[in-house]
Amino acid sequence: MNHDDNPYYVAFLREKQARTEVEQLLEASTRQLYEKNLLLQQKINQIQQQQQSMIQQEKMALLGTLAAGIAHEINNPLAFILSNVETFGNYSQLLLKTVQDQQHRTTEHIMLVAEDLPELISETSEGLARIEAIVKNLLFFARADSDSPTDIQLAEALEFTLQLLQPMLHHTELHRNFLPVASVRFQLNELNQVLLNIIVNAVQAYEAVPERANLIQLHLSQTEQHVICKICDNGCGMSTDTLNRMFDAFFTTKDVGCGTGVGMAIVLRALQQHQCKIEVHSELGQGTEVAIFFPR
Repeated sequence: MNHDDNPYYVAFLREKQARTEVEQLLEASTRQLYEKNLLLQQKINQIQQQQQSMIQQEKMALLGTLAAGIAHEINNPLAFILSNVETFGNYSQLLLKTVQDQQHRTTEHIMLVAEDLPELISETSEGLARIEAIVKNLLFFARADSDSPTDIQLAEALEFTLQLLQPMLHHTELHRNFLPVASVRFQLNELNQVLLNIIVNAVQAYEAVPERANLIQLHLSQTEQHVICKICDNGCGMSTDTLNRMFDAFFTTKDVGCGTGVGMAIVLRALQQHQCKIEVHSELGQGTEVAIFFPR
């Protein structure tokens, strides 16, 4: 019997051809899926780079907001350091002159310098330490690297933020109510930016009500599940519409040039990445309370 007449052989050939076609289709689909996965990964990498760039731009915008006050904070110690250095120069000339002249006033001049030098040295050292601390804090906040999550004491993180914002808080009444709480797990740079964004918003909120005394209240407490950080202000508050949209990217109620509109979107993203929740309560004309719940 001819193979072509054998029904089993014909069925075998049909099955083989069908299997080949299926394998070809599967190979083509797999290749397409692989190419789509590569494209998707490229898009994910691009979005991550854009997010990191956005975070860094928001940091720079915050530093721009603080720039005038920071310049004033640096200029104050710098002014008396320069004055003290000039006085050191005058004293050195005076000492040289008295030593060379060997006049009867030599002892008087040396006593004058001896009395004044310790205070001048102390003031100069204090001024240099203040400038060093300001610059160190700015560099720490502005750096772009991303640390791994670490155990953080929230009270210390809040104090660091307040120190960085000191130029803006000269006329602010700060109430701290820090109960003993467990440490939280967070990326330190991102936590600094979260706290900075929220407190800067609080400052700008009460600046919109100039007739009212400036007040910010900071609370730390904990439950069995969460460590809770609350930041409250007595500022202008928010309408229901603003409250509903406050985490939308590029949404802002500030004047042009006074805000990027991404600060609270970045806050929400950072908190969600660390499994934290945020609740905001606000009443127009009365103030705002921001509560962050960190998992224990």
